[in-house]
Amino acid sequence: MIGLLADDLHGMPARMSDDGDQPTRQEAEQLLRSGLAKAMRETAAQYSVPLAWVYADQGRPVVPSNGSAFLLDCGEGPFLVTADHVLAGFLKDKADHADAKAILGETVIPLDERIIARDRAHDVATLRVTAVEVADLKRYGKVPLTGSQSKWPPAPPCVDRGVFFVGFPGGEGRKVEWKGGGRVDIEFEAYTALAVASSVSATGLSLLFEHEQSFDAGLRPRMPTRDNMGGCSGAPILTFVEQRRVFSWRLGGVVNEAVDGLVKAARADCINPDGTLNAHPDPLAYRRDRDLSAWEEGQSS
Repeated sequence: MIGLLADDLHGMPARMSDDGDQPTRQEAEQLLRSGLAKAMRETAAQYSVPLAWVYADQGRPVVPSNGSAFLLDCGEGPFLVTADHVLAGFLKDKADHADAKAILGETVIPLDERIIARDRAHDVATLRVTAVEVADLKRYGKVPLTGSQSKWPPAPPCVDRGVFFVGFPGGEGRKVEWKGGGRVDIEFEAYTALAVASSVSATGLSLLFEHEQSFDAGLRPRMPTRDNMGGCSGAPILTFVEQRRVFSWRLGGVVNEAVDGLVKAARADCINPDGTLNAHPDPLAYRRDRDLSAWEEGQSS
C-alpha cells in the first residue's frame, strides 16, 4: 500500500495504520481529479491481475470466461486471491477439456493444483503461488498487496464512504487474437471506478455506483456496458484512508458480483494471513448456496 501526501501527491511512501478517516465519495472524487488520480491508477493497477483460461476447440482457441485476481501478502508470504465462482468456472472447463490452461496476466498457472482454501458462501478462493510466478508477475507489472495496517485483518469500509475497485470486465475489454501454432494472445483493459459502501454486514459489502456519474480514473477509454462487468469478480476492493494529510488505501474486500451499478464483495477479514479462510458465521449460507447452485444447474440443463 502506498501513502500519498496531500500537499505533494508524489511524495515518499508512508506507512499507515487503521486509525485514519475515510473520505466521503465527494471528497474522494475531488482527490481523484487532483494529482491523486494518476498516482492511484498507477499504483492500484499493480495489484489487480486479469485471470482467464483457454482450451482448443477444433484447432482454434476458446476463451470461455475471465475474472480478476490479486496477490495478497499479510505478512506470511504472498498467495493468490480470487472469487470462488471464478475458480469453479475454470475447474468445470478443465474437467470437460483436459487441455484447459489458466493464464494469470501472462503466466500459465495450474490453479487446480494450487488451492489453499475455498468458501462458496464467502465466494472467495485462495491459491499458492511460487517465487518464480511472483517474479513473472512483477515483470508483468504486478505486485502483492501488502496492506500497511498495523495488524491483520484491516478494518472494513465505512458506510457512505468512498471506496474503489480495479477489475477486468469482459466484452469489449477483452481481445483475443489467435497467432497460430497453438499461440493465443489475450489483452485486457483494466477499469477503475469509485463506489459508495451502501451497506456493510458482518461478512460482506454492497457498493453502489452509477455508470452515468462514476468517475473513470482513466484506465479505460470508456465505461464497460452493464452486461460486461462480470469479469471484475475476484478484484480487490480498496478502502481510501486519510491520516494527517496522508492518503492511502487498504484491502476492503473481494468482489464477487458486479452488475447494473451494484458491486458485492466479501469482507477482507474472511481471509487469514496464511491464506486459509474463516467459515461463514451463518451455517445456512452454505445450504442456500447449494440450493442456488442446484437451481442454476437445472436451468442450464
